[in-house]
Amino acid sequence: MKRKIVSVFKPHSQGLGKLFGSLEADIMTLIWERKEASARDIFEGLRDQGQRISYGATKTVLDRLVKKQVLARALDGNQYIYQAQLNRDEYTKSAIREIIDGLFAGFGAPVYAQFFDQIQSADPEQLNELTKLINEAEARKAQS
Repeated sequence: MKRKIVSVFKPHSQGLGKLFGSLEADIMTLIWERKEASARDIFEGLRDQGQRISYGATKTVLDRLVKKQVLARALDGNQYIYQAQLNRDEYTKSAIREIIDGLFAGFGAPVYAQFFDQIQSADPEQLNELTKLINEAEARKAQS
């Protein structure tokens, strides 16, 4: 069974806040920038950004992200080192795929109709990009 990436989707939030709580999003951004970090590194990074958060709260959110299988951790001496399970691009693509699959599975035809409406109102550059993607997919399908 494929593991789920998205535990919550908030379409009206900004950026990573659509997929995470705001503190989780800030932590994930730091982890992706640093590749790996200890709880102390993350705590200090958040404080450097002006966050008023306790070290204990930082550890709690890191543990929550491990439980969600977004982060992995390994013991290094007497501290855990945290790493993202997927890089930011992989996570984003997987999350989008999961959200779209869920919409299509749950609503079918109305999702396709809304997607078509959105495409029609897209700017010409986005339409050209979509046309390119469709042509590439058709070429791959023809080769199979």
